[in-house]
Amino acid sequence: MQTGHADAASRSDETMSGAYLHPLARVHVVPSSISVVEGATCLEHLNRIVSVETQELPVLGRADGLICNANGRILDNATICNLGEQAIILGNEGTGDSTREILASGIPWDENLVVKDADAAISHIILLGKAPLRCLAGLGINPTDVGTERWTEYGNSLISTHRQCEDAIQVLIPSGHCDAFISALVNNGAKRSSLHDWVRDRILSGLLSHHELNSQNLPFELGLEQFVALDKGCYPGQEIHARMESRGALARSLVRLRSNGQIPQGKSKIEAIGSITVTSTCQDDIGYVALALIPHAAADVATLVFEDGTVASVESV
Repeated sequence: MQTGHADAASRSDETMSGAYLHPLARVHVVPSSISVVEGATCLEHLNRIVSVETQELPVLGRADGLICNANGRILDNATICNLGEQAIILGNEGTGDSTREILASGIPWDENLVVKDADAAISHIILLGKAPLRCLAGLGINPTDVGTERWTEYGNSLISTHRQCEDAIQVLIPSGHCDAFISALVNNGAKRSSLHDWVRDRILSGLLSHHELNSQNLPFELGLEQFVALDKGCYPGQEIHARMESRGALARSLVRLRSNGQIPQGKSKIEAIGSITVTSTCQDDIGYVALALIPHAAADVATLVFEDGTVASVESV
């Protein structure tokens, strides 16, 4: 048992130090939904729907929010790029049609706005590693121009630092130019990745996907307080979010699990803990890693024992 705890502590230290990260960066082409809203009042329109302020966003400004339902639960991620009288909305894999329906159905009769499907037209790349900016510098991009508050133009691409992880750089690029851009990154030290690499790196870096950002979950359970602005105008779910914030009570919390054995995905009953939900799981070089929602009161426990006997250590995300 002592050895198991030592192994768990060692592996947790590896996550904290970023030892799992590529020395420069891995290039991940991330399945995503991408929508475009066109019109003079596009930012005002988004401000009525998204959980953060968008109305005063400057050109090439970035906003990171959520689209929620009236119960405060998450329908989609909403990473926004303002292009003037046009805004790009980057969302989760598989949510494009439903998000565009929400965007279109909320247009007032006196506003001339158009919602477009850009799922196939624009690709989403994440450059994740210990020094992703060095790969970009090799392309002639000034690393100091890349941050979380704005998008930097490079040719026909848009580049910004991921809000959830400073080791991750996001790129939006026309799909027809994606392969050439990736080749240029590889020529500057980056490494092409597999889907398995992406799932593992995403879990270890705490980057959330549609497995977590969905209608089963509330923003505060996922640690996404910064994606909710309670001091802005009304948006769907705001009353629920304000109530949760004022009460300061959470039912569940997101944690990372590690185990030498395979971690079962989905709902499980844990003795003395209660019901938990493993949202994502993957094998890494020395075992298995996962993201899970567990009762908030149990968020500080050291280990969980699943019904099949699998023992997993618990660490914060």
